[in-house]
Amino acid sequence: MKLRLAAAVLVSTLMAGLAPAGAQVPPIPPGWQTERVIMLARHGVRSPVQSPEELARFATSPWPTWPVAPGDLTPRGAELGRLMGRFYRVIYGGRGLIEEDDCPRPGIVVIWADYESRTEFSAAATLGGLYLRCLNPILKHQADLSRPDPLFHPSPSPSCPMDVASNRAAVLARIGGDFSSVLREYAPQLATLQSTLCPPGSAAAGQACGLNVDAPAIVPDPRGGVLMKGPITIGATASEIFMMENAEGMPTNQVAWGRLPATGLYDVLKVHRLHADLMEKTKPIAQQKGSNMLAQIVASLQDGHNFPGAPKIAEPVRFGVLLGHDTNVLNVAGLLNLGWEIKGFQDNEVPPSASLAFELLKEVGTNQRYVRMTFYSQTPEQMRDVTPLNMDNRPSMVAVDLPACSAYMRNGSCPLERFVEIANAAIDPGCVSIKP
Repeated sequence: MKLRLAAAVLVSTLMAGLAPAGAQVPPIPPGWQTERVIMLARHGVRSPVQSPEELARFATSPWPTWPVAPGDLTPRGAELGRLMGRFYRVIYGGRGLIEEDDCPRPGIVVIWADYESRTEFSAAATLGGLYLRCLNPILKHQADLSRPDPLFHPSPSPSCPMDVASNRAAVLARIGGDFSSVLREYAPQLATLQSTLCPPGSAAAGQACGLNVDAPAIVPDPRGGVLMKGPITIGATASEIFMMENAEGMPTNQVAWGRLPATGLYDVLKVHRLHADLMEKTKPIAQQKGSNMLAQIVASLQDGHNFPGAPKIAEPVRFGVLLGHDTNVLNVAGLLNLGWEIKGFQDNEVPPSASLAFELLKEVGTNQRYVRMTFYSQTPEQMRDVTPLNMDNRPSMVAVDLPACSAYMRNGSCPLERFVEIANAAIDPGCVSIKP
């Protein structure tokens, strides 16, 4: 009994994050300049990745119709991404990284995208805000389309086996050995989701519906590692779809079928955050899935010529974007123990078109270099209203602390050498396949 209570308290603490940063990003200190930004971003608003037939298993009402195929970026998602790209041009153009010309000089701005449809189109949309006429050669992706890009979708290897048994044990250890305590902890949100998916009296007697379709379990993932099944996964999927419906600007009677109260969407997203934390930030999983990406970020900060897709010319990348998925951001956040807070979202959520920026700063007088991090995201209201963004009407942009560097921080920034030490200590070298 004590173990179950301890597990519930532990889960509550973990989900709240370790003091997620919510402070506004300070200005660049006098005598400092921005040398480079490496940004890890999520794709924009998309339709549900599941087919209508799959989704029908979990709800008694027909799901809303989307304007694109399952898992694809929507036109509205592209426009929201373009608005973020335009804002990046404003803020980083003001620091001298992004030129005001129609096209930048070769190599100083590069976007490396996962070659899935929603990520490639999201990259193109971001570039529509940065440089409308210059999609090529700025936009790059892996040449070999016969296999997943290992930056965004690492696969098991002899040195990084993604062992099912140890991953399952690591996840279960964080919730007290089984699902009972975490299901109790999140019972109010799960009950809300169940009544939203399957209102009382709407399902046939004895018929499995909603969160009860699958029993809770940690099972092998055919792509390597593990997956979670059961109420938490179904609830996380449903709450994320409701978030996407709202961002897509669907009528309120279509967002969760109009069954959630005013604050209901924010509340049920706790289940999405729980699932993401357990399945993407649990240490061995974060190492297996995020070491490649963090190693790439470190290499690109140290030398802009190491950014993927950058042309082999004298001038290094100044503004590089790695555009993938929320899982990629979460894996890196798990490795570095990062947290953030965006208005309208649960702590540490990675909304559509959000990004985690690693800024390389230089103190001109000493040539000492520092890394500071900023998280960017539109708020739910900005997404729903397709709000134009500028310095007077900004997206949420918050400073992100690096806890392991707290004793070395200066002006909210970590010395580059210390950042590299922290990152390398978090990375599993056996799971790194990139060759900078």
